[in-house]
Amino acid sequence: MAQRGSILIVDDEIGPRESLRMILKPIYYVHTASNGYEALQFIKREQVDLVTLDLKMPGISGIDVLREIKKLRADVEVIIITGYGTLTNAVEAIRYGAVDFISKPFNVAEIISIVSKSVERRNFNLKIKNLIQKIKDLHLLGKDEQGEALSNLEASMDVAPQDQEFRRELKESIQHFENFRLQKVSVNYLDFLKVLIYILESKEPYTHGHSERVSYYSGIIAQDLVLSPEQKQDLQIATLLHDIGKIGLSNRLLKKNDLSQDEYLDIRQHPVKAVHLIEPLAFSHAITSAIRHHHERWDGKGYPDGLSGEEIPLLARIIALADSYDAMTSDRPYRPGLSSTMVQEEIERNAGVQFDPCMVPLFLKHFINGGLTPPIHQAISLH
Repeated sequence: MAQRGSILIVDDEIGPRESLRMILKPIYYVHTASNGYEALQFIKREQVDLVTLDLKMPGISGIDVLREIKKLRADVEVIIITGYGTLTNAVEAIRYGAVDFISKPFNVAEIISIVSKSVERRNFNLKIKNLIQKIKDLHLLGKDEQGEALSNLEASMDVAPQDQEFRRELKESIQHFENFRLQKVSVNYLDFLKVLIYILESKEPYTHGHSERVSYYSGIIAQDLVLSPEQKQDLQIATLLHDIGKIGLSNRLLKKNDLSQDEYLDIRQHPVKAVHLIEPLAFSHAITSAIRHHHERWDGKGYPDGLSGEEIPLLARIIALADSYDAMTSDRPYRPGLSSTMVQEEIERNAGVQFDPCMVPLFLKHFINGGLTPPIHQAISLH
């Protein structure tokens, strides 16, 4: 039987607080707090998987409580449940790490579904983060210790029944990793992460090979910029991992064009989630900031932090252009890939709006001969 999750309900109104408690207590361990201060004290003392949080409370505001929760326990999921919901509030909550935003009066089935989805996603994210930590630890071990570590890593992959295919493929990749180790071929944890990204992207044909293509297009842009060897290496790592935060997002969401507000906000979280997932690797700020900000826009209307212009890190601006180019040229369930002419017009139109205006002409000069040829997908080195 799966372990029951722990939920903290934070609301100054006893009615909604008790209603939520009664709805969730048959499924989870449920605790309550009547204000932000009480909630933060509880989180400091106890293990919590998810918090439902009212926005308008006396004392500490809901947004400030959210920010403090994320400082204390970044992996705790937070769902905003409020009677004062606006799109501005929702965007602000998502920016600070909320996983969803629900307006009062709430629907019982909706609450159960969203809480269940959020707890499951947190557990899956923790498993992936733990896996990344173990991969790094493995890289730091001596040759004689790696065999036992690989066996322990394989045994630790406890995933839900619906993720058994993922487990099988990851187990196969670990075996390949072990074969390379026995052959004394040098393979580092970034090679293994490439396998992880390959497996995750292979689940959905419309994203298959996406990170590899974005890396290729980013490299083309970088050729015309004065980047140091270290920056080029950071860019390569950031492009590899820029979408790892989409782990746990339903493929149904990734395929849709007409997203609801909740679904849209859900997807907007993935850059922040990505940075959290790769924390064990202790990458440089240049890498993590490139990943976090690759969906910012030059005009400040992007996410998650609404940065604008040169506030956006250079590497993030490169990825933003390469990522958008791949999205426009790739087939989607709701439309085929755009023609080279249409893509060129769209990029030109968004220079100084979505994209760095100085970067756009450098990239577009490669369209002279009819566009860019995407790289042929290559087998990952561990396979």
